[in-house]
Amino acid sequence: MSLLPNSDIFSPFFYAGQLDKEKFRRFERLAELFTWIAVILGLLILQLPFAVYLNKQVIYIIDAAIGVYALIWYRLIPKRFSGRLKMLLSNLIIITFIAFIVHNTSGVQGYLIFLYFLAVLSVVMTLPLIYIAAATSYVIFLIFLEACLTVGSFETNISLAVLHSWALLLVVFFARFNVGQASLAKKREEEIILGREKTVGDLKDEFVYIISHELKQPATAIKGYIDTILSKYSGSMNVNTSEILNLTNINSDRLSKLLDDLLDISQIEKGSLRINMTDVSLKPIISEVLATLLLDAQSRRISLVQKGTEEVAAKADADRLKEVLTNLVSNAVKYTPEGGKATVEVKKEGSFAKILVSDNGIGIGEEEQKHLFEKFYRASNEKTEAVKGSGLGLFIAKQLVEKMGGEIGVISTVGQGATFYFTLPRYRW
Repeated sequence: MSLLPNSDIFSPFFYAGQLDKEKFRRFERLAELFTWIAVILGLLILQLPFAVYLNKQVIYIIDAAIGVYALIWYRLIPKRFSGRLKMLLSNLIIITFIAFIVHNTSGVQGYLIFLYFLAVLSVVMTLPLIYIAAATSYVIFLIFLEACLTVGSFETNISLAVLHSWALLLVVFFARFNVGQASLAKKREEEIILGREKTVGDLKDEFVYIISHELKQPATAIKGYIDTILSKYSGSMNVNTSEILNLTNINSDRLSKLLDDLLDISQIEKGSLRINMTDVSLKPIISEVLATLLLDAQSRRISLVQKGTEEVAAKADADRLKEVLTNLVSNAVKYTPEGGKATVEVKKEGSFAKILVSDNGIGIGEEEQKHLFEKFYRASNEKTEAVKGSGLGLFIAKQLVEKMGGEIGVISTVGQGATFYFTLPRYRW
């Protein structure tokens, strides 16, 4: 739902000044800069020839007071108090200082009245209408008060006060209108860009889903045909034919895995991925995953070890948990040199079960660890180039673990292996 008012005429006035805390802090830094500029400008004005007609002692006192105020207000007060009210109070204090400067120069007849306009502009650009009304009313009150105190014709001073007040209202109106217009234009531009990005994202997700879903059926059929040929006719095939068929089978498995990953990502991003949480015992699931990957590990001369005999149960989706474990253990096998070892261990950690998958492989650098769980990210170095993969597994694993109520992470040092861990809510024992 749009936050913008329905009326196009009044939209700029209502929308301007909607700033978050970080933007208020930036404006506060800008206000501090202008305050120090005002202090320096006040000192410089006193050195000019016409300053002989000014009450220098009073202005020096005011200048010093403004400097102390800036130091306390902007440097000593904690940043957490930044916000609308602090900014309004800051501007009211500045306006009060300006009133003393105006009073000790030429009063309502002097040119330093323009300082009021600068102070009100800060309020107009950053604060809601009620704050602007308060600040503007205060300035107009000070202008008319000064008209009564300034030496000279009372009628002339009141006329000047009316003129200055009218000019102030015009400045407030047009400044607020222009700031609001600029804010609205930026907001509409952001909404258009976000709308386009959402449309493109939706189309991409739909495309990925349709393509992967449509490819899944023929890929499954091809896999079935290859398995049938290998089981029935492997004895009658020559070596070359058998080797080609085995390579085709391997690539068919890779294609099926990729399509499964794409379907998972599509469902995750569309919010349609189903997680069926049940009470599961972790030890049998780990044993099943290790048994599934045993042949691949043996072909690479990698030892698979399941540590710990303690029974630990968790709240999880058993199938999704197997998917996460398969991904992590498979990676440990892929990135560990021949003769290495991959270990899976379960620990109780408060109300969570912690599963650790460790290896003594090539390890992962600190910079690469920051991006490991991003979609399509793969570590790029000489040792990883030979390992084939899509860069989707860890992204999917992270999403699945988080949807099951846990967290996932990695601890690694280059050349010393890696430990991937994730947690799941623990169940009873």
